[in-house]
Amino acid sequence: MFKILAKQAAFFYPFYFPLIKYIAEKLDKLLRFLYEVLMFLDWNKKTQTEWMDHDQDYLYQTRSKGFWFPYERGSIARLYCSNLIGQKEKETLKPEKKLNILDLASGDSFISQNFFHDISKTIVSIDLDDSALKRGKSRIKNHKFMNKDHHFINGDIEKHEIKEIINLNNLDIKFNFILFNAAIEHFKEKELKFVFDSIKRVLSVDGIVSIYTIVEKNDGNAFHHHESFYESKEQLEDLLKIHFKYSKSYESLVEGRHNIYSVASNIKI
Repeated sequence: MFKILAKQAAFFYPFYFPLIKYIAEKLDKLLRFLYEVLMFLDWNKKTQTEWMDHDQDYLYQTRSKGFWFPYERGSIARLYCSNLIGQKEKETLKPEKKLNILDLASGDSFISQNFFHDISKTIVSIDLDDSALKRGKSRIKNHKFMNKDHHFINGDIEKHEIKEIINLNNLDIKFNFILFNAAIEHFKEKELKFVFDSIKRVLSVDGIVSIYTIVEKNDGNAFHHHESFYESKEQLEDLLKIHFKYSKSYESLVEGRHNIYSVASNIKI
């Protein structure tokens, strides 16, 4: 049967391939335009948004403008998971265990859903904004490959312990990997002490926290909803050393952004 279908495909290729390719390119152009409109509407609401729908990055900014900085956040975090998952066989690179992932101040959960679906046992997203959580939930319905054991919780980590928040939702989990992407700058330093103490209470013994933030000065040009400012990786390192035994940080310059990526743990990384 396969051989017959292959012969038919080869026979009709000269006609059908150019036609289908033409339709696909037109639909792709329309899709990029529609997500450009969605992004414009999102960022011009009466109440300015504090989170990004990264489908707009994926389906518009990356493919129309070449922007790829959002994927740097997921890629660096994913690389550090190799310290945790192990492997059964070198030939197949099968993970030895799957991880409990906490996506803290998760926004639309794009990173945890797309970069950790195959190595996660359970994913928990916590955010203050119901609309952000709703976008994450709707994405799971449209993508079969995503982890279905994904819990979306509305919670204020500035006021409530993470353990308290997840327990109220009938969960009792120690997390192997905690994502804190584009979130640390939303808290003042005194608030971060509470957040990091809260993180350590739900972090497994060998767990790792992954942090991303943007370099900016408090000079009036920063994002209006940012509460703390990091001008170098050393400044962020000094903060992390107060709360964790080990940390590593990296800086990246990409598409007009100066980024800091850090991982922290109480075991040597």
